Amino acid sequence: MKLNTGIAIIGAVVAAGGVTGLYFGLGIGWIALGIVLGVTLLSYVLAAIGAASSSALGFEEFMRGWLVGLNTGLNGFLAFAIMQLIAGTTAGIVVGAAIASLNLLTVIGPVSQSEVFQGFLGWLTWLMPMSWLVVGLGFLFYVICFLGHAFTFGQAAYLKVQDLAADWKTGTFFIKGGLISNMNPLDTAFNMGNFSFVDYQSSGWHKEHEAGHTLNLAAFGSIFHLIGALDENLLRRMGKAYSERIAESNDSGTSGDNIPMWS
Repeated sequence: MKLNTGIAIIGAVVAAGGVTGLYFGLGIGWIALGIVLGVTLLSYVLAAIGAASSSALGFEEFMRGWLVGLNTGLNGFLAFAIMQLIAGTTAGIVVGAAIASLNLLTVIGPVSQSEVFQGFLGWLTWLMPMSWLVVGLGFLFYVICFLGHAFTFGQAAYLKVQDLAADWKTGTFFIKGGLISNMNPLDTAFNMGNFSFVDYQSSGWHKEHEAGHTLNLAAFGSIFHLIGALDENLLRRMGKAYSERIAESNDSGTSGDNIPMWS
């Protein structure tokens, strides 16, 4: 499968325009949030359907761009609103535009596949408001792992933190072992943005794949990330889940099914 950047850009621009209309029409509130949740869920489902059919790849490209565009608009306006409160309108416009621009660039294949760009994107995930929910939960899970280790003095195998590692390119930090890591029924690894959790029985770190989820979070946001988790685990689609196929493309050594957004 090859990326068709042109179709994806159209989807992104249309979606970002829709979010702009929503912002100026309803502002930032619970009604707008409900609309965004519903649209993102429906968009994810449509994109997954398109990705599953070789005859609908153009539609998948449009919907993937659409999902990036939704997140771009949301990131930009949230960053603007936050910075406007802190430092004034000018600062809000500058920061909002910068974050939205970085987000939007992920829809362009040659850019998203650049390791230099991925470095900026991964580390700047921390500054993207639409990533904060998942990154915040990831940080909380990290703390819980360390507390479980500390309270048992590292003597309980299930609670022991065995090792730490990092994918420095994307700013993704890994912890092997610990309560949250070991609750994974698949005994592998899972990602919560810039924090990844590796089961103590896992045969490896799964660094590139999990770092792919960090990039996914930056491009698509927390809502997409959580829907993807449900797609993989609740629906039991595992590696066929739409978010999994995109993240898998960050693993250059894999021969698995992927949508080549990151490589």
